[in-house]
Amino acid sequence: MVGMDVGATKILVGIVTKDGEVIESRRYMMERSSQSQVLNSLETALTHFMNAWHGPAPLAMGVGVVGHTKPASGLWVRAMNLPIQSIVPLSRFLRKSIDRPVLIDNDVHAATLAELRWGVGKEIRDFIYLNIGTGLAAGMVCNGKLVRGTANYAGEVGHMVVDPGGILCTCGQRGCLEPICSGDGIMAQVRAGLRDYPDSTLFQPNQEGVLSASQVFQAAEAGDRLASRITGKAVWALSTAMINLVNILNPAAIVYGGGVVKDGWLMGKVSEFVSANALVTARRALKGIWPSRLDPEQVGLLGAASLAWRYLEKKEAV
Repeated sequence: MVGMDVGATKILVGIVTKDGEVIESRRYMMERSSQSQVLNSLETALTHFMNAWHGPAPLAMGVGVVGHTKPASGLWVRAMNLPIQSIVPLSRFLRKSIDRPVLIDNDVHAATLAELRWGVGKEIRDFIYLNIGTGLAAGMVCNGKLVRGTANYAGEVGHMVVDPGGILCTCGQRGCLEPICSGDGIMAQVRAGLRDYPDSTLFQPNQEGVLSASQVFQAAEAGDRLASRITGKAVWALSTAMINLVNILNPAAIVYGGGVVKDGWLMGKVSEFVSANALVTARRALKGIWPSRLDPEQVGLLGAASLAWRYLEKKEAV
């Protein structure tokens, strides 16, 4: 199956087998200045990939996109970190380039379905998949089923308010989790904070455009005052959110992925906090907070392809 993982800054297209093996994949840049440029980027990436692919013709294609989707009708409704302001009939749009059924869903929902199929879901039926990269969202699985909500919008934990009156979020609220803990949020805090901490060790990598969340965490460990301020708030905010989710959903595990947490530093701190402060019964039932077993560079692609595999299996079962 073909999978397409559509992020805020990149597009990953690849071929994925039924066993979750990525046979071939290619990465493309996202042009994001307008809705038409975003759609042109998707079309160009898919056309280029399919022209370069010389293997068997795929049976279907799955697409995971940031933002709100309506999978049953193939619609991309809106995205906050891409300029999708009017509804896009994405399945129909992309089918012109591949002439195969095209299934779409929210990218984190799709990644959670990949966890169900090829990851922790093979042993655990109640878990939370947390993704922290450019943005922040979660997929929640109860009794082996993804919790979607009435409008397929469940899991937007990045917009859980943890600091009323705090940082202004792109959603219009103040104090959301995402601008405190996400990759974009951490970088924005560094840029704003350097005015007050010009001697910070983060100044040079920020000037050179090579700063990463891992560098901010390392700087905090080394005693950098700006990094310590930012990471301290991130640990507190994310821990608060995870305790709330553990107390409400009573999962057996939290698995995580995404560029911000790939080095394990942030989630290691959060795990300690949750283990000490969640409700006793909930924390005793929580087996652990672990990195995803799936390749963090490929989990979005796997999620997208899982949509196509689910479609084919349902079709064969009829």
